[in-house]
Amino acid sequence: MSPKPFGDKDDGAKGAGAGSGLTTGGSSILGKLIGGQQVPGGKSKVPAYVNNELLERLRDTVVALQRNSSVEVPPVSLSAFVEAAIASAVEEAEEQYNDGDRFPARPNAKLKTGPPVG
Repeated sequence: MSPKPFGDKDDGAKGAGAGSGLTTGGSSILGKLIGGQQVPGGKSKVPAYVNNELLERLRDTVVALQRNSSVEVPPVSLSAFVEAAIASAVEEAEEQYNDGDRFPARPNAKLKTGPPVG
């Protein structure tokens, strides 16, 4: 799997489906998957919690990559970095558990809250 860019300077919409060379300038992958809140620009707010230590590491990583001159394509924002990471994880799950195909659409628009399904 090739590394994903962290977004384009113009942040233009370049949405794509599975296996189409996603870039982070496109629409939010996780927001579409779990029915996140819509925000202007064809993106969705992701309803997820992250522990505080991991969030601080994430912020530190994005800033460090932006300031590191040896990083060929630094993340343009924290959102771009997160979107690239989510796209990579989704593609990996599709490869490992669904023969590289996109998973079928869920029957309900929104995910249930509470204990895991299963």
